[in-house]
Amino acid sequence: MQREIGEKWTALPTGAVDQSQVRQASRRCRYSAAQAPATLCMVLMLLLSLAPLVQSSQWRQSRTVDGIVLESRQRDSRYLEHRGAVDLCGDLQAVLEFVSEPDELVNWVPYTAAAERLPEKDGAVVYHVVTKAPWPYKPRDMVYVLDVTLSGDHAAVQMIGFPSHIPQQEGMVRMRGADGVWKFVDEGNTLAVSLQMWVDPGGGPALLVNRRAATTVGGMLANLRSRYPCDDAPAAVQPTQENVGKG
Repeated sequence: MQREIGEKWTALPTGAVDQSQVRQASRRCRYSAAQAPATLCMVLMLLLSLAPLVQSSQWRQSRTVDGIVLESRQRDSRYLEHRGAVDLCGDLQAVLEFVSEPDELVNWVPYTAAAERLPEKDGAVVYHVVTKAPWPYKPRDMVYVLDVTLSGDHAAVQMIGFPSHIPQQEGMVRMRGADGVWKFVDEGNTLAVSLQMWVDPGGGPALLVNRRAATTVGGMLANLRSRYPCDDAPAAVQPTQENVGKG
């Protein structure tokens, strides 16, 4: 069964422009009409009023990966944020532990070349990940800190990029930023799961980066579904070179 993406999940916060800027621009246009052409005032007000939409745009369906419908939206970056959702059949605690285990990442997260657990930070899981990149680009790497919360039948795993945590590695490009969140709800017979992610790989064509980021989110959900399948789920997608470790 395909989970409706926006059914239960709330979006990560993004920036917004203070609407007082729009009101101030309106007053300036009214009181200085003699000095400024009317068209210029109208353009200024329009740009200011549209700015919040650019920074925190609506989610839009973007593609389907292994039967999983993905949505994307614009952030304050040329790289898009992506999200998707699936239903699993598995124990909440077991799924939570699997998703939070760095040593397993190379087996089910697309494009992952290597993953290494680092010493914990204030009790949180910390790990270093190397991500494959297509020629002629260098591999990317990033340090992530996981914040895991479990409350009854709800759980979440917040992933926060920490690029300055270790020195840059030779032959790699350190990602500039990354954040994401897994959300889990135990609904009795099924486990509702969503994943929302954004990355800035430290450069690269937006079209290529956005496509691979969406494929990563879809591949992670598909591979998790294949590990914890339900009777009515689509045919399991085995974690092979077709959907894991691509590059």
